[in-house]
Amino acid sequence: MTAVFHDPIQTARRVARRGLRRLLCAARVAATVGVVASASCSRPSRAPANPPDAGGEAVPAAPGAPATTPPAGGESSSGGTAPGASAEEPTATITLIDPGRSPRRRLRYAWRTQQKEQLTLELRTALSETVGDAGMSEVVLPPVHIVIAIEPQSVSADGELLSYAWRVTSASSSSAAGAPAQIAEGMRLEVAAVEHMAGTGIVDGQGLSRKVSADPAAPSDAGATGATGQMVEQVRQTLRDMAAPLPAEEVGQGARWRKLSQLAAKDTRITQTDAFTLLALQGNSGTLDDVLAQTAPPQVLRAPGAPEGAEARMESMLASGDAKTHFRLSRLVPQMKFEGTTVMVLSGAAVPVATRHMTVTLRVEIALSGSTP
Repeated sequence: MTAVFHDPIQTARRVARRGLRRLLCAARVAATVGVVASASCSRPSRAPANPPDAGGEAVPAAPGAPATTPPAGGESSSGGTAPGASAEEPTATITLIDPGRSPRRRLRYAWRTQQKEQLTLELRTALSETVGDAGMSEVVLPPVHIVIAIEPQSVSADGELLSYAWRVTSASSSSAAGAPAQIAEGMRLEVAAVEHMAGTGIVDGQGLSRKVSADPAAPSDAGATGATGQMVEQVRQTLRDMAAPLPAEEVGQGARWRKLSQLAAKDTRITQTDAFTLLALQGNSGTLDDVLAQTAPPQVLRAPGAPEGAEARMESMLASGDAKTHFRLSRLVPQMKFEGTTVMVLSGAAVPVATRHMTVTLRVEIALSGSTP
């Protein structure tokens, strides 16, 4: 499954940097895809906020993956980091819990260089906040639609590794009823930043990403448009985690396995667990249920350039959701639908003294679909 959540700690870090007033503007754009339209949320009469972290940080979910989210690539079922994975990619382990009913067999993707594919990603998100006893109505954010063309380049001699080229062919954000104009404009800028992205990737026979890179000759427009580049990271996450991960052992219908990921981005830490159940298996096709959970220990969120003692603190973070994934062993991109919720409790200098804590709740729906052009 793809990365399915935004980077929740990235949203929280914006609290440390901008304070509550700016969060209420920026976080509406940050929800789920980790996007913050700081330029659109700025007030002209004030000095500009500190610039966002270069490139930002992202949590793989899906798409895998959503995000966000949200499951991470670059992992091995034997418990270590997959050979050739980049240092930036999170590590994970896959553990078989129940092999399922007989007959059982070893599931592996059968890569073909002539199998071009198209990945379509739909993101729908909503955000609500509570400060003390005062809650704000949920705000529905503009939905995002991204299409990526995937063209296989080569398959290793043993058939294990697929090298492919990818290219964003379209990216758009439609209007959401009731969304303020500055939020719609901020999301438009973030989506525009990925319109010309392209690059390459490598994935193994278990569906685990070994490498995803962006082509420097086809840069995003994030810097030129004033976007933060968080949507750029979302695209990378989706590519890393788009294939359904498979265990090394032989399995049959009803099999269950767990994927444990320790996600780290700079000074933040998140643990993600995916509990997979093989609901159906017929020929080279199958259906997976994925119950996802993300947790993070209490941690200080240090904002670059903030004075001593101005840090915010994330007291707790819990994300949960469920996905249904239909995969084919002859294709890289599955059909997946995910629904999930992230709840964060924040405290510190960015939260009003009288309230001490602020709770941010994000809801996300992600649809990932693969097709052949």
